[in-house]
Amino acid sequence: MKKILFTLYKNRSHSLYKEFIDNPPEGYQYFTLDDFFDYFIFDKPANLFLDIKRKIERDKKIIEAAKKNGIDIIYCSDGLFFLNSPIPWVMDLEHVTGLISNCYKLWKIGKLIMPIILSQKNLKYIIPWTKTGANVLEDNFKINDSVRKKIKPINLCLKKIYDYGYIEKKKIKGVKFSIIFVTSVNYNGEDEFYAKGGAIIAEVFKKINTKVDIRLILRSKIPKEFDYLKKDPSVEVYEETLNDDEFQNLFLGADLFFYPGYQSPGMAFLDAMNYNLPIVSTRVFANPEMVRDGWNGFLVDFPISSIAFYLTEEFNIKGVPSGIRAREDKLSEKMIDDFAEKIIQLQKNREVLEEMGVNSKKLLLNSFSLAKRNRALEDIFNEIINTNKKI
Repeated sequence: MKKILFTLYKNRSHSLYKEFIDNPPEGYQYFTLDDFFDYFIFDKPANLFLDIKRKIERDKKIIEAAKKNGIDIIYCSDGLFFLNSPIPWVMDLEHVTGLISNCYKLWKIGKLIMPIILSQKNLKYIIPWTKTGANVLEDNFKINDSVRKKIKPINLCLKKIYDYGYIEKKKIKGVKFSIIFVTSVNYNGEDEFYAKGGAIIAEVFKKINTKVDIRLILRSKIPKEFDYLKKDPSVEVYEETLNDDEFQNLFLGADLFFYPGYQSPGMAFLDAMNYNLPIVSTRVFANPEMVRDGWNGFLVDFPISSIAFYLTEEFNIKGVPSGIRAREDKLSEKMIDDFAEKIIQLQKNREVLEEMGVNSKKLLLNSFSLAKRNRALEDIFNEIINTNKKI
């Protein structure tokens, strides 16, 4: 049994890792840092010098623990990287800013040193979560052919995908056309409401609520300026964390998943697909990989003037949209109208709505299953192990 160490703590990890961390490919055993450390080794120092110092100390601890416990491969999560590890390692990431811990002021330095870091001999594979993430990596860094060969995008996954018919039988049918919006299950602050497109939803709701009979389900913290949503009889607000059954019931009672976010979500689209829902969202970053416009949902463009693209404008980070400043955005009337048109179209055409729901489940099964992800990871791990034997 070969051993893989993930550089994360299981109970503190993002929900996307929890989908596969307990289900390794055949012949492999997964470990996390809490298997070897009874304390938290990550922190946020006050300055760059301390950050570098702590990183060196942290890397040393992880590598020592890996050596001591016979780890074969270290799996660095979400852009974390090593400097000169003697143990073969791989790295996954959502997009390039993860390599600088989303500290954008370090981007100029990062652009210079990252090609060197990615060229390290024992970094065997770079695993973006999406094909878009892989393309954006190449768009931003000057990388050579040897690094390019290391880049292998592997999709996120769901460990439990429900049968289409099972979900249809369990659905909670309502009189009104029901639209659901959820923010992250990992963090539910007010800033998430804006970053995930909550302000856009509020404007679209105003536009369509007078034209069609709808029910809007919001699983999100609601900022004070949008308190009026809580008083509207057509809106259901759930601000607190929900247990699994409560979360499932919200999706079972919905007809459409609406996510006009400023960036691609982690797991939200996959959850929506799992409940046979069409998705209406924005055409940013990797969203077109999960929402095929006109097939399992609709995509609407941000105007070029949107604050979604400020990382390109201010830091010359190519291809990475951001919702950090979404609260400041001046919403486009055309964008609001486009969203309203797509939603009304689906509300009026049940046949198209249901067909898109079927297609959502097909896409989930074909591209985002645990089995598919594990096959891809197994290929990578096997190659690393076999190559290492020959050395």
